Amino acid sequence: MKAPRKMFRCIVAAAGLCAASMLAQAQFVGDLVLEPAGCTQTGKCRIKNKLRFTDSNKLVWETYDSESTDGATIPPIFQPIVGKPFEESFLKAAIIHDHYCVRHVRTWRATHRVFYEGLIDQGVPQSKAKLMYYAVYLGGPKWVTLIPGTACGGNCVKSFTASDGKPVIRYREADYATVTSASELAALEQELQANPEGISLEDLEKRAQLKRPDDFYYRNGDQVRMKNLAVAE
Repeated sequence: MKAPRKMFRCIVAAAGLCAASMLAQAQFVGDLVLEPAGCTQTGKCRIKNKLRFTDSNKLVWETYDSESTDGATIPPIFQPIVGKPFEESFLKAAIIHDHYCVRHVRTWRATHRVFYEGLIDQGVPQSKAKLMYYAVYLGGPKWVTLIPGTACGGNCVKSFTASDGKPVIRYREADYATVTSASELAALEQELQANPEGISLEDLEKRAQLKRPDDFYYRNGDQVRMKNLAVAE
């Protein structure tokens, strides 16, 4: 029985190296320059040049020139644990994340995951990156595309394109304070620091879902069918 166990450990180790290699290929391009000088003190900055990030799936995420930013969205109660909004080590990841959280051109799950990859690329320790990922997965903004439809019998909906050709988005703003606490994040921080490899991103996602078992966004995928302009839940 020893040989199979050894082989299993090798497979697990190889999988870990493969995942690490994929993340290593994710990277930012370009320097981050904020304007005007001293804007981090006021919390009102502009990005001088566009910021571009290629994730581990080779998807490209990009901001605009002169886009405004107020840094990472970190409630004051969590700043002693996570850091200040304009902390250099995670600012690039926060700017990309915020850009796509507003525009909804990719799914909320993919948008939060790219935040984690951006943190790793910028050298944020895995334990802290996972802590921040858990926070945004739990309390960060979420959205789904609602597909308009007409009823055609029991459990039947005929979908059609909205009259203006635009998707209908159901969206929820970020809400960290009511779903987690500084003590919970501090405890998770200690757990992750003790064994950062032992808790996967999927484990953190499950923890978040257990805290909100009836949550509409956790229960549904990226698209939800509507029936008579009401969301079918």
